[in-house]
Amino acid sequence: MTLRKYLLAGGLSTVLVLGACGGDGGSEEETSEEETAQEGAEDTGEETTTEEETSEGSDSGSSEDGEVTHSGEYGDYTVTEFSQYTIEPEEVEEETSEEETEEGAEAPQPTEVVTIEFEFTNNSDVATAPQEAFGLDLAVRQIMEGGETTLENLTMDLPEDYEKSEEAAAAGEMIEPGETATAVVAYGPVDTELETVLQSRDNPMAEEEIEPLDYTIELEESGSSEEETTEEETEEDSEA
Repeated sequence: MTLRKYLLAGGLSTVLVLGACGGDGGSEEETSEEETAQEGAEDTGEETTTEEETSEGSDSGSSEDGEVTHSGEYGDYTVTEFSQYTIEPEEVEEETSEEETEEGAEAPQPTEVVTIEFEFTNNSDVATAPQEAFGLDLAVRQIMEGGETTLENLTMDLPEDYEKSEEAAAAGEMIEPGETATAVVAYGPVDTELETVLQSRDNPMAEEEIEPLDYTIELEESGSSEEETTEEETEEDSEA
């Protein structure tokens, strides 16, 4: 009888030990599954955050094809081309030219300008010319040591045979509110050795906050000095 009690007690203790081991193993598996689920959730959260950051970065205000855009108080502008042009001085009568030469006056020199082709949408409540709105919302400036200078609107000085004379003429035509037109404006005189920028004008009276624009226009250095040097060398060679 005593032996049977010992055997029963031993069997019960074995069952309890095995049950405890089994229970521990189950808890470890559950813990492992919970950790895996948490890690997966964290990875998903990181991916979602990355996607949100990417979408926010794409909304930078610049177009995908690299065009310069600006929304001002008077209109929306999409610049499609920056270029350079040399406005030759008007021909004067020979008598006037001789008189100026005798007095020691310098002959008129060509004027280098930067031309800007853009699409303009009139956002105001009244009809406005593209070049007028452009001058109110934007400015073409050159940066120099110790300050900056704002270039003049020389669109009216472009000759009739200018290759985009129609767009230049459209710059002065009135555009009704909500309508869009393509125009060309010219600003100068330009010193090609200085940094030239297109900047938005500050308007403290604007009803809404306007995102500033500060874009550097790439210009080619004028080759006039090189041409003069070549002509002088040619004359010296011919005299020799």
